[in-house]
Amino acid sequence: GVDQHGLGRDLAALSGLPLSEVDRWIEHEAGQSLIALVQTQGIEALRQLEDRFLAQALAARPPGIIVLGDGALIKEANLRQVLDKATLVYLKLSLASTYWKLRHQAVGLHPLLMQPPESTAELRPLLAERQGGFDQAHVTLDMDEMTPEAALRHLLDKLPQWGTARPVS
Repeated sequence: GVDQHGLGRDLAALSGLPLSEVDRWIEHEAGQSLIALVQTQGIEALRQLEDRFLAQALAARPPGIIVLGDGALIKEANLRQVLDKATLVYLKLSLASTYWKLRHQAVGLHPLLMQPPESTAELRPLLAERQGGFDQAHVTLDMDEMTPEAALRHLLDKLPQWGTARPVS
């Protein structure tokens, strides 16, 4: 629901930090969109590439901004790595807001939702699967209460306090 990629790009541009967009790395490696990858090779192929590129992004020097897809932290090992090596930022959006954003997006913008959801009930299992990682975030920004511009200003203000830790959204 939240445009974490746009926020990550803006944050990197304004902070001067390098940007690692794990989803874009996966698409480049696979030679196809995330949706096409899931359709042709299955969700496990996506998860394996997520694992590899997340580890690569966390090891990158100099450290920078890492943008993750919403499913990257489902695996406990990935979540542990991020919590240990970075500052995890959760861009929280209510179930209702997520539903309405997804309803109005073009078809095929999420690899696990080939059609806009018919109800919030369709989103509940996806959210439940990801909630453990979201709950452990070092920083949670309530995007129902905050504009993307305010979130960007907040993150820019906090970056110096995080030192070498890298925001991950």
